[in-house]
Amino acid sequence: MTHKDKTARTKESHSLRTYSFLVTLALVAIIIGGSYYSSLPRVEHIPSNFQFQSAAWMSFVPQTAQYVAFVDYQQAYSATENTLFFGASPVFQFYQLPVSIPPQSVIYDIDIQIPQPVSTGAVTVSVIRLRNDTLHIFQSELARANLPKREYDGYSVFSLLTVDHTSSTLKLISTYTALIGDGLILSIDQTNGKYGVETILDQYTSQAPNLFDSSDVRRGVYASGAATGPYIGLFVGTFSSQFNNTRMIVKSIIPNSNGISVMRSVLFPSSDLAMSEFGHVHNVYRNADSYRVLDQWLVISYNYSVDKLRGEITGI
Repeated sequence: MTHKDKTARTKESHSLRTYSFLVTLALVAIIIGGSYYSSLPRVEHIPSNFQFQSAAWMSFVPQTAQYVAFVDYQQAYSATENTLFFGASPVFQFYQLPVSIPPQSVIYDIDIQIPQPVSTGAVTVSVIRLRNDTLHIFQSELARANLPKREYDGYSVFSLLTVDHTSSTLKLISTYTALIGDGLILSIDQTNGKYGVETILDQYTSQAPNLFDSSDVRRGVYASGAATGPYIGLFVGTFSSQFNNTRMIVKSIIPNSNGISVMRSVLFPSSDLAMSEFGHVHNVYRNADSYRVLDQWLVISYNYSVDKLRGEITGI
């Protein structure tokens, strides 16, 4: 073999090694790139025909509500297997009546914040559904006391004094109270309580469209996994969250075989903006079990033991 042939074969071998190295680098880059892009969130979609199960309690919530918090006491007792989960102190204790409402007598509690008529704040109204035995006792004692009342939308409305159990000394609070078919509508707002209770009565008796008739709210409830129930808690805030440009946040607490699932869905103007906040949401809601983008909703999910329930039912 001539020197010229050896040189040619050496060059060919070197070219093959270089080519093989470049191919290997390209394959590694493709694998790394594919892994990176596969780890990025994809925009999923809410089905156009998704199911939404309206609940009777939703008819109390006006479309103008800024915030609603629903807690199902019976679901909480079932999940925790603890009938003292909410404690033993009365939810409400009425000064003029020998009646108090223990947590065990509550079926569900709804707290609704609605805009005040003339100021920028909100008035909070509670709707409490009671067990029949407790409701009958309350009705009987109220009739026996013969307290002043007025009729509004066909329901009896009272200004009752309730005991403030958060105070270290006996403190009485004027509580505007309406007696409805299976419970009470109450507000301890000293300035706008009357307005708040009457607004909820108007909503309930008129059967006007409520907050949960909104397409955005229904889609948010679906995104949070609570569209068909059951759930221990459901919270809706029609305001901006800690993320830029958000318009609504929905939170659900759903019982599962191992404890509870807590899901938050945050509404953005577009799926692109939801995607742009994906990194931020990891910093705000750390160590979640999953993060996903569902149309315009950024959804964060946790799975907890029931020990976490007490802290989660306090709000969004």
